[in-house]
Amino acid sequence: MSGIESYFPMVKFFSQFVGNDAEVILYDTYKMEIVLIENAFNPETVVGSPIPDMEKRFIERELYVQEESIVNYRAFSHARNKLRSATHFIKNDNGQLIGMLTINYKVDELIELRGLLNRLISGSEPFQYKTDHFYESYNLSFEDLMTKTIQEALKNFNVPPERLSHEEKLELIRVLDEKGIFLMKGSISELAKILQTSETSIYRYISKL
Repeated sequence: MSGIESYFPMVKFFSQFVGNDAEVILYDTYKMEIVLIENAFNPETVVGSPIPDMEKRFIERELYVQEESIVNYRAFSHARNKLRSATHFIKNDNGQLIGMLTINYKVDELIELRGLLNRLISGSEPFQYKTDHFYESYNLSFEDLMTKTIQEALKNFNVPPERLSHEEKLELIRVLDEKGIFLMKGSISELAKILQTSETSIYRYISKL
């Protein structure tokens, strides 16, 4: 076997190892479709289905030129399960993208367990609502809401966005990730512009969370 077909045994190996809480998908980027899927979360996602929007954006932004993989980004399944995902770029000897291998792992139960452990460690405290966590979103577009959320988070720092330290950027991205901002289309690009950095750098920060 050569090319994308050589990854078929690896897909089956990963799926057997990680179990039913993870789906493993192999994409052909020439055909822009799925060529193999194991443990599919959505029964309608089958061989021949088109590449989803998230992976399409990786291709459009040519992230594969600088990176071998994008790991630990957030996504939702068809059934709205929270996922921790990773995509590996498959290239030929000339560095051309020929495929992608994505693993999506359900983390809902792990998030609940983390909350339980935090309560056991820190004790229960009355929850205090913070006004900056809530917006009258009915009169805001998704783009406006995304920008407003980022700007509100930046108010916690006393320097211009482009002057944030490495640790401050990591803290900012942690806060935005908890708010679910990176599930919104265009959020990575918008934050990269505000911080005057590359989208690849933002993905690196997210992978460290």
